[in-house]
Amino acid sequence: MKYICSSCESEFLRWSGKCPSCGEWGTFEELEDQIKPSQVDKSGKKKPPNYKPITKFNITSSSKSHKERLSTGYGELDRVLGGGLVGGEVVLISGEPGIGKSTILLQVALNMVKDGKEVLYVCGEESPSQLYSRLDRVSGGKSSKKFDNLLVTESTDVDEITALIEAKGFDLVIVDSIQSVSSESSRGFVGSISQVRISGTVLTRVAKQTATPIFIVGQINKMGNVAGPKILEHIVDAVLYIEGEQFNQYRILRGMKNRYGSTNEIGVFEMGSYGLKEVVNPSLVFLEDTHKVSGSAIGAVLQGSRTVFVEVQALVSERDEGGFSGPLKRVANGIKKPRLDMLCAVLTRRGGCFLGNRDVYVNVVGGLSISDPALDLAVCAAIKSASKDEILDSSTIYFGEVGLTGEVRGSWGLGTVLRESERVGYKTAIIGRSQVKKGKIQVKKVSFLNKL
Repeated sequence: MKYICSSCESEFLRWSGKCPSCGEWGTFEELEDQIKPSQVDKSGKKKPPNYKPITKFNITSSSKSHKERLSTGYGELDRVLGGGLVGGEVVLISGEPGIGKSTILLQVALNMVKDGKEVLYVCGEESPSQLYSRLDRVSGGKSSKKFDNLLVTESTDVDEITALIEAKGFDLVIVDSIQSVSSESSRGFVGSISQVRISGTVLTRVAKQTATPIFIVGQINKMGNVAGPKILEHIVDAVLYIEGEQFNQYRILRGMKNRYGSTNEIGVFEMGSYGLKEVVNPSLVFLEDTHKVSGSAIGAVLQGSRTVFVEVQALVSERDEGGFSGPLKRVANGIKKPRLDMLCAVLTRRGGCFLGNRDVYVNVVGGLSISDPALDLAVCAAIKSASKDEILDSSTIYFGEVGLTGEVRGSWGLGTVLRESERVGYKTAIIGRSQVKKGKIQVKKVSFLNKL
């Protein structure tokens, strides 16, 4: 018998009230290693496995099946998945409560049904009547139209669900959520790590055997991770996260793991009265209603094959000499705070912009969370503009990484960014040291931050 901590997922041989690894109380759960009765002989020893005949691998047919992807009906979601769903693919989609996980999956189910596909929706967290009311809202009040190919089950027994998948042969299965289903193979309570592990394994096995793509909804725990995170992430083929602020209508769909595509792609959706609507050109959304004021700069980042232009806003507040002398504030929204601390230090020491007695606030408009260092130059330009109260040209973009010595380096994908900037209509691009081909857009190279 083993015990596992539901908070940090460390395994132990003995029970304890407090986890020695993370220090949480009352988080130990039993994790039994069960052996099926059919695998044990009369003496109680495990039987040797019965080997099945080996099947020769046919690379031609295998590559062909991966090329024939199933579209979800949303170009943004297909982009994040790598071009659509692969037969037998298991996708875990997660996000904060109320972010739109069930809504987008119900819309995907409707798109599939309209194309003549048969979809099974496992509603473990709500009743069918609640699902139908949400269906009425998402379909725009046209629920009088019968969706005969959309089958709904409220069974939470994972063994019954897999038997139904094997018998019917659906084109898509949606399980909402993995914490609501359970298996008799585990004695853990519903939603426990042992139940999540077994349920995820069983669903993955039936998906591979029947070549049925499955969407699984994973709930967020109190630590901000998917409940049973590492267990589920290792089992499934793709992990998607929906990000967005509570009072922001835009949602960012980001791939954290993808066995059949890139993890750098993002999809942008807008939450409306009829559900989520995809945003084809997100740069226009993140740059709308830009005002000509100091402390605003346009940065460019690469998200997979897509170039996204974002507005970086900065506010620099100078403290009174005789006022309260507390710690300086460095508030970052959209970028990591240690990155902002470093850029402020470089600006003070190497960039000709003293911030030793000033509070600095930085915000990336649109709710985007960006870790690409190519946004460094735009952040520094916005801070410098706010500090000197100078308005920057709104037709200029900034693209470059800033080092500790104050040098500005070029970043990967510069050619793609310049081509997209020229197509959108920007006139000037301020970049770091790098070699670029001449084009219609005017390029200004900045070697060091004090030249900005």
